[in-house]
Amino acid sequence: MIYFDNAATGFPKNASVAKAVSESIDTCGNPGRGGHGYSIRAAETVYECRKKLAAMFGTRPDLVVFTSGTTESLNIAVKGANRSGGVTVVSNLEHNSVMRPLNALRRRGETVVRQFRVDLRDDGATLENFRTVSRGATNVVITHASNVCGRILPVKDLRKNAPDDAIFILDAAQTAGHFGFGITDLGVDAICIPAHKGLYGPMGVGALIINPESDAYFETLIEGGTGTNSKSFDMPEQYPEHLEPGTQNVSGIAGLSAALDGFEYPAGESELFFELVKGLEQIDGITLYGAPRCKADLKFYTPALLFNKRGYDCEELAAKLNENGIAVRAGYHCSPCAHRALGSFESGGVRVSPGRNNSKREVTEFLRVIKTL
Repeated sequence: MIYFDNAATGFPKNASVAKAVSESIDTCGNPGRGGHGYSIRAAETVYECRKKLAAMFGTRPDLVVFTSGTTESLNIAVKGANRSGGVTVVSNLEHNSVMRPLNALRRRGETVVRQFRVDLRDDGATLENFRTVSRGATNVVITHASNVCGRILPVKDLRKNAPDDAIFILDAAQTAGHFGFGITDLGVDAICIPAHKGLYGPMGVGALIINPESDAYFETLIEGGTGTNSKSFDMPEQYPEHLEPGTQNVSGIAGLSAALDGFEYPAGESELFFELVKGLEQIDGITLYGAPRCKADLKFYTPALLFNKRGYDCEELAAKLNENGIAVRAGYHCSPCAHRALGSFESGGVRVSPGRNNSKREVTEFLRVIKTL
């Protein structure tokens, strides 16, 4: 099987990830819930992963909050930072992990949502669109890169053009692991990441990463036991315990920790991505949505490409590709905003997303199959 669905989850994982998960099941107890060896081993496993993520994204280990994934991280950040009656600004490329929590707040009258248009060809125009709607904003929640077309947003410049006191939250589901970036350099208050995409860790783990220079304080989304301050009915005030109620996914965290050992950012993804773009452009009946136009544009993209082929429903085309041993994802990719922006809302589309384990031969085979359908 040629796997071109890495925007959904990076695959395959390193063997060390599965080994770490398996070993943790046999050696780890519940962290912070005892002074015995099994509990201590679990606590050490969790802390080692915190340190690795803190080093990768430029924060302190205590400001790495483990979650079940980017969706939970975004819910904690969006709802925990919301100021009732405030204004939240988002882009028109957002995933439902941003839009649904905000819509829930909007329905309750707890925020007003404003949306700005991302110009896929001109970051200057994007910034101007942002400035127009961001006056008076209390929160900004944006994707780092679209999960539908891969377009990277100019986050650092958007932060500089946002109100100084606005809390700025970044959905980095499609960028974490694809290239390096630091939270203090970007200037955002929080970054939300998954383990299982560009970092090639297990599913079911993610992190909310908080800027050590930020004054933002995120209120709890859920409450429960933390293994600390057990006499109190209130959650601890300090991070990470403040936002980590209940038993953690220690096995998943162990797998992520193993994935981070010796981690290197991929070198060949952009080249494969561009070969896909140029190859599809030459096939009759193909429509591309929001793709880079030339090699110089690759710095603005992560490897996710949306297309359709004349005469095929997108789901039908994905099924045909599957029959030919190629895994892609069709439909709306949990991002109706992006499909509206790209002009594919009525039809949906087929997303092809190469990753670090793919090869030029696989791209050639994919293009051959598309031509024959």
